[in-house]
Amino acid sequence: MMKGNKIIVFLICISLSLPVLAVADEVGELKKKIMFDQKKLIVLQNMEFTADEGKFFWPVYNELQKELFQVDQRAAKLIVAYASVYQTLTDDQAAKIVAEYFDIQKSRIAILDRFMKKLVKGLPAKKAFRYLQVENKLEAIARHEIAKQIPLAQ
Repeated sequence: MMKGNKIIVFLICISLSLPVLAVADEVGELKKKIMFDQKKLIVLQNMEFTADEGKFFWPVYNELQKELFQVDQRAAKLIVAYASVYQTLTDDQAAKIVAEYFDIQKSRIAILDRFMKKLVKGLPAKKAFRYLQVENKLEAIARHEIAKQIPLAQ
């Protein structure tokens, strides 16, 4: 079972909603850093790297997180767009939201696929797979917390 607590869920939710909150750049950057640090701690606790594996992994991980954050910001913008129209949603608006949703998901999968190919160059495949499991569990937790807050279309 993954080690971690509810704070990571809260911090991931904050990171996904940074555009929603329209926070000052400094505060937003601080929240982003805290979220990345907490996530990194959970990854570290669950991966058990050797020194050489850690040297290889962390630069790749940091690059991956930057790209995933951009995708998460797109998702947050989509949520904001939906929130502004969910009570009066038209078929055309719904179709656009669905198309953007799937485009975001495809982008996330493409990024993970590209980075997994990098990871297996310096990690045993089983350990790279373990990282993918940790990443996906953290994403599932964050998505669940966000989904609880999003109302169904009217």
